[in-house]
Amino acid sequence: MLTLINPPGLKSFSGLQMHVPNPPLGLAYIAAAVRQACFDCHVVDGTGEALDDIHSYPGRADFLMQGLKLEEIVRRIPPSSKIIGITCMFSTLWPITRKLSELVREAFPDAVLVLGGEHGTAVYDHVLRTSPFDVIVLGEGEQTVVDLLQAIAEDKSFASVAGIAFRDGDEVVTNGLSARARDVDAIPLPAWDLFPLESYISRHQVNGVNIGRSMPLLATRGCPYQCAFCSNPFMWTQRWIPRNPKLVVDEIESYVAKYRVSNFDFQDLTAVVKRRWIIDFCNELMARNLNITWQMPSGTRAETFDDEVAQLLKESGCRALAFAPESGSEQMLVEVKKKVDLGKMIESVRTALRHDLTLSCFFVIGFPNETEETMAQTLRLIRRLAVLGVHDISAAKFVPYPGSELFRSLQQAGKIELDDAFFESPMDFYTTEAPSYADAVSTRRLFFMMNWMFVNFYVISFLVRPHRVARVLFNAIVFGREETRYSKWFVDRFYTRRKWRKMKQAGAEASAAA
Repeated sequence: MLTLINPPGLKSFSGLQMHVPNPPLGLAYIAAAVRQACFDCHVVDGTGEALDDIHSYPGRADFLMQGLKLEEIVRRIPPSSKIIGITCMFSTLWPITRKLSELVREAFPDAVLVLGGEHGTAVYDHVLRTSPFDVIVLGEGEQTVVDLLQAIAEDKSFASVAGIAFRDGDEVVTNGLSARARDVDAIPLPAWDLFPLESYISRHQVNGVNIGRSMPLLATRGCPYQCAFCSNPFMWTQRWIPRNPKLVVDEIESYVAKYRVSNFDFQDLTAVVKRRWIIDFCNELMARNLNITWQMPSGTRAETFDDEVAQLLKESGCRALAFAPESGSEQMLVEVKKKVDLGKMIESVRTALRHDLTLSCFFVIGFPNETEETMAQTLRLIRRLAVLGVHDISAAKFVPYPGSELFRSLQQAGKIELDDAFFESPMDFYTTEAPSYADAVSTRRLFFMMNWMFVNFYVISFLVRPHRVARVLFNAIVFGREETRYSKWFVDRFYTRRKWRKMKQAGAEASAAA
């Protein structure tokens, strides 16, 4: 039997918003592929099975663990499990995932222990040398996991399986990435029946602003770009593959009927790449008359935006999306290989706002060659976006994502040490703890500039459109209704954080009583 495990989630009080765990979409796809291949599969969702349980995080008073305790997860693994797979999509979860793997190994010394997700793909050598994992599934995992299960069942060598890394004595061996699935429509839909999906939905533990009962969706896979700060080229390669729009809407329609959801958070790396595809998708969605909303909180490209596309997005139920210029400096954009024309992006911004779409823009400061002048250029762009009417910005300090080109170059330069502090550092975006990787800009200066960018954007936004800002904040504070990211911040501050602090206190008292 195969048991798949989703580790506990993390929350931090130090950020501008509480970190919210999502239903494990990738693991649900893996479970579906395994089941379709007729292998027995059991799931332990260490987050979703106990979303109201809050525990202290070892060594960090400002972090919380959400979900089952690690020992509880191990106890829920069926004794018949011969293969145990754990997902680790984000490196911030690696310290906890490693501790969990050590407990699993103690309880199941003969099981094959497998890690999946972006973290293992990015630093498979480090994972295999510092943890009990036997195998790492690299990149897109559905077919690779099935091939691995078949090899184990037939007592074949790991060397016969494409798309994995594994230990062979004291050596780490990799077979490289397996070929990307071209027929993405043939991949079975996520096996949500194996997960406590209603727990996530009812507590709005999903991405994006809260505009109703929501669940995640994936309409496309991959990204055709090669940004130097992104792990996508190493994880997914540069192939962008969309699903058939009709099949995507079929999935949406089935979830509306089965789970009574009214909103969908698209988890695509970038959904809007081909103009024809997004037009066909919107038309199909409108033809079904499902009366749903959807949003793209992870961001998308701005190149295909025109009045027709924006109008179709709005009419089909799209309420919020994000562009990611990353920097206002042409120099920095070239250095990080961010292929964006800022002039054209501004036009796309105007188009999106003209059609009453809620728009966010993402920025990063502190890239290795960042300077005071490049940050000033970013600040000028942020001020311009505020005047234009963009609803939100996100300005974060650069952290080298494992697997990205910048990560590898900084690692080769000896500026990165792969320890728990480094893997946890993305949780410190909005503090003075996150280090600066820019030689010309200090950590404290980055922290000041990041906050100064927020102050500039939101003060200008209020001065230019006071009635809009007041309405959004009133709805957030009085009714808890989220329309923008800054309204989500207010809900966090006035409600969510109080709730989690109380839950942490209750958990501590219960542990002390026991």
